[in-house]
Amino acid sequence: MRITRLFFKILKNLFIVMAIVFVLVPITWTFLNSFHYFKDIVSMNVLFGDWTLHNYELIFFSRDENVLHETLNSIVYVASTLGIVIPLSIFAGYGFSRLPHFSKFKWIMLNLFMFSRILPGVAIAVPYFVIYQSYNLYNTYLGLILIYVLRTLPLAVFMVMTFIEDVPREIEESAMIDGASTASFLRRILIPLISPGLVATAIFVFIYAWDDYIFVIFLGGKEVANLQIAVAGFNAEYFIRWGEMCAATMFSVLPIILFILVVQKHLVRGLTLGAIKG
Repeated sequence: MRITRLFFKILKNLFIVMAIVFVLVPITWTFLNSFHYFKDIVSMNVLFGDWTLHNYELIFFSRDENVLHETLNSIVYVASTLGIVIPLSIFAGYGFSRLPHFSKFKWIMLNLFMFSRILPGVAIAVPYFVIYQSYNLYNTYLGLILIYVLRTLPLAVFMVMTFIEDVPREIEESAMIDGASTASFLRRILIPLISPGLVATAIFVFIYAWDDYIFVIFLGGKEVANLQIAVAGFNAEYFIRWGEMCAATMFSVLPIILFILVVQKHLVRGLTLGAIKG
């Protein structure tokens, strides 16, 4: 019995180590490549080759190849999507949470939300392209913000609804008895209570809007390209510019890492909020 338990413990630790290596090795390799010249990268000499900041100088300060314009576009998309989706998800989530649990309308709407969310982007990109061409939304900031809102709102509503449902109804009833309006209850009581859940929701929305590649390709041009398009642009016609691509990749990952680190405390609480009753 003791030998069996020891065997499974070793096996579990081995899988954990393998998972860590599987995740960290590509990131570490990309990070090291971003500080080396092309000749060292293609010769796999990133540990002992010449170290340089040349790749970062190119992506930030080069006249034709810098990624600052695309980075600003990504920030616009993320900020606009968060500013629209989070308030809408609070109102919609509150409304759905107050419907009866076995309400047919609630069941139909939530299933439609989830169905629209699980559709792959490639499956709907072409129809959206036709619609956007007809209504002059192609290659516009408004068009891309709209598609990000439509793609992230269903999941955000579902998440916020589950967080609100875990708030005891007695709190709302007590607030109403004390004379609070619905708007006052939402602003002063409910939103502070579910703020960790809102942070978790915001992270999912942030990552989707920041990392999108499919819809920018289909629905936008160079003027509205985001950072992911800039990263892919270092794949030249006859060879891949590994140094610049690795530097741009690390730069594109950095905002997500910083955002998660800043809200890490709320993220952990938010991810466990829906799993705790009472």
